[in-house]
Amino acid sequence: MNKLRIYNQYFLMILQIITIVPLEFLVVKYFARFGKPGRIIFMILAPFVFLMIVNVGQLLIINKTYKRIRGTTESLFSQIRDIALTILFILVPVGIIGNISFLIDIINLKSGAMKNIITVAMPIIMIFLFNLILPVFYPKLLKAVNLEDERLSPLLNGLFDQAGIKRPKLYQWPTKEKKLANALVTGLVKPKVFISDYYLENAEPNEIEAIIAHEVGHLKHKHLFKRLLYIVGGLCEVYLVGFLMEWYENYTGKEINTYLGLAIILVPFILYISLGLLRYYRKQEKKADEFALEIGIKPEVMITALLKLARLNHTATKLNKLDEGFQTHPSMARRIKEIEKISGYKYDHNL
Repeated sequence: MNKLRIYNQYFLMILQIITIVPLEFLVVKYFARFGKPGRIIFMILAPFVFLMIVNVGQLLIINKTYKRIRGTTESLFSQIRDIALTILFILVPVGIIGNISFLIDIINLKSGAMKNIITVAMPIIMIFLFNLILPVFYPKLLKAVNLEDERLSPLLNGLFDQAGIKRPKLYQWPTKEKKLANALVTGLVKPKVFISDYYLENAEPNEIEAIIAHEVGHLKHKHLFKRLLYIVGGLCEVYLVGFLMEWYENYTGKEINTYLGLAIILVPFILYISLGLLRYYRKQEKKADEFALEIGIKPEVMITALLKLARLNHTATKLNKLDEGFQTHPSMARRIKEIEKISGYKYDHNL
């Protein structure tokens, strides 16, 4: 199972990165002749088709093995549909933001400074708008319904009251066919908490409470908003490098090679996002675990809840340091070690 994870996370991701960037560049360069409509269509359509081919191709390769290992029953059509929705969910906002930038670029403004300000400000505004609007559609996209367990709702709502934050709406979404055990929180203004029905079916109430207490920690510390600011910081870095390159060309009269310029812009951004953002995510996960303990979750319950998540999802509990550096979450082993350190409780790993 760990080999499949490594294949999906590293080989497939690297393949997509090293091909999608040149593809986008070629689309912008060679389809500009079709004008704005052609550029808008191809900037979204070409990456969509490419990513669908790559992701569906790898799905066809590993689907039978994955089903045999995990015992999942999700249909191939359902998996392909989820892949398509996920890609569109990413590409449509990116395409809209990209094309707004193109439109700004052709606006004839007398003030160069004002044009630069608008160029930077509009994508940032759009990113915030998307993050405000898109969570509204999550219940439909996930096919989620209101949390059905009447015993759990008061227990979980008590966590939000204890944390001193407004109660979000609680949902459950169907994941039994794909055997996904998870809980997540979305929404900057009106948060929503989603719990997978596969986890609800296999976890004890106190374990569910522990995992949701972790999600409450994300809300209490405004982690979603801080992540967004971090991403916006990366976008500002791209614009800053672009402006510096333009200044260099104007000052020296030398034109920077297109491919070199692309590398100068993208390499720092990819490192900023892939390494810096992931490290920031892991720090937030640690902080959320700490918060769960602060509001009364027993360390032994928190640990058993995490181990159950790992078992239900067939995920490795231990990762080497390099591998862990590319994850959004610390390994379960590291999280357990931190919980033991904070609480003073020593978990019996032989249980």
